[in-house]
This record gives sequence, C-alpha cells and structure tokens, in this order.
Amino acid sequence: MCNARFCKVALVLVGVLVVLAAFRPSASPANTESSEPLRTISVDGQATVVATPDVAYITVGVHTQAPQATKALSDNNAQAARIFQTLADFGVAKQDIRTVQLSLYQREERNKEGKVIARYYVADNTVQVTVRKLDQLGRVLDALVENGANRVNNIRFDVSDRAALLEQARLQAVKQGKTQAAALAEAAGAKLGPVQKISFQSVAPVLKRADIPMAAISAEDGEVPVSGGQLEVRATVQMVFLLQSP
Repeated sequence: MCNARFCKVALVLVGVLVVLAAFRPSASPANTESSEPLRTISVDGQATVVATPDVAYITVGVHTQAPQATKALSDNNAQAARIFQTLADFGVAKQDIRTVQLSLYQREERNKEGKVIARYYVADNTVQVTVRKLDQLGRVLDALVENGANRVNNIRFDVSDRAALLEQARLQAVKQGKTQAAALAEAAGAKLGPVQKISFQSVAPVLKRADIPMAAISAEDGEVPVSGGQLEVRATVQMVFLLQSP
C-alpha cells in the first residue's frame, strides 16, 4: 500500500495529464491544406526602350616614323598638339579626351636573306574622344584629319544617361510580366495573387557602331556623313506569382 500523501500527489498529476491531453490540438483540414505546396505561376516580362544617341566616342591617333627616335617622337608630338587644339576649338572639354595608347619602338626591315636593310623608329599616340554635340561630329572628323590625325579606328554611339533608359525598360518589363501572368491565371480558372519573387536580368544596350575608312574621311567632296541611328535598351524580369481560387 502506498503512503496516503504520495498517492494523493500521484492522483493530482494524473488529472493534470488528462486535462492537457484533452486540450491538445488535433490535425484539422486547415493544417492538412497548409502542408500542400503553394500554387504559383512563373513568367518572364520583357521590354525594349528605343532612344536616339546623344553622344559619340571616337578613337583617333597619330602614327609617325623616322630614322631617329627623337625625330619620330617630335613629329608625333607636333601632330598630336594640333589634334588637341582642334578638339579645343570645337569645344571638347579636356576631361572628354583620354589617352589610350602612347608608344615609341624600333622597327627593322629585312630582305629575303634576313639581313637588316633598314631601321627606323615608330611613335604612336592614340586618344579616345567623347563628342557630345553630334551635329558637329562630321566636321570634327574632317578637322582632325586635316590637322594631323592619320588613324581613326571606330565610332561608337551611346546615350549619356543610360541608367534612366534601363530603369524605364525595367519598369515596363514588370508591367508586361504582371499583365501576362494575370491573363494566364484567368485562362486557367484561377485568380492572380501577390508576387512572391522578382529577379532582374541586366542586358547591355545594343550600340550602333560605324567604322570609318581613312579614304572616306580624307575625301574632298564635303563633310564626312555620319549617322548615329537608334539605340535599344532591353530588360527582362523573372516573376513568380501566387495563384488563388477565384
């Protein structure tokens, strides 16, 4: 037989356990439903913004050669100085002129037997110029060639505020994606719920390029014909929406 006091405590504990068991939540249809995977729909929203370029990047240079290194370099410096002055005359700021190559090296010419028949020095000075007044671009090219530039590699057109174009394309892509998702949900007999996830894919703008041959620049029949065309900025967003019962 148990001690009376001990038996009383044991009975109290058993009663508490019975009460707790009675109030323990049981599995309900709601809990069962919450364990089921959410119904979602994934779409890609795309948009393209077209703009007219307002800036051009041109790469021009001076190439000189002479039997003596000092002569090749001095000739190059003189022609480069005229180029810089020409750009200043057209209002091109100093910060819009960037040197991308400056070199001086020796070159040799050999005959069929491999014997050196001539030695001379070559100097190169190449700069990248940002032209912000596109209506002057043709005249700038003409003037550069007339004043010593004998290398024109390419012309690249762009927009000065590319970030604003990209933001515009991104917002349009989100709207397009949402419209697409709503149409698909309706067709499937569901209701479009809130967005669950958005990811953005950055796409570099499609830049128009123009390679200008020296023969065209040095032509005497007028200004160099240059056209920037148009520039396209594309944006793509991946979106995931929740599907709800109608």
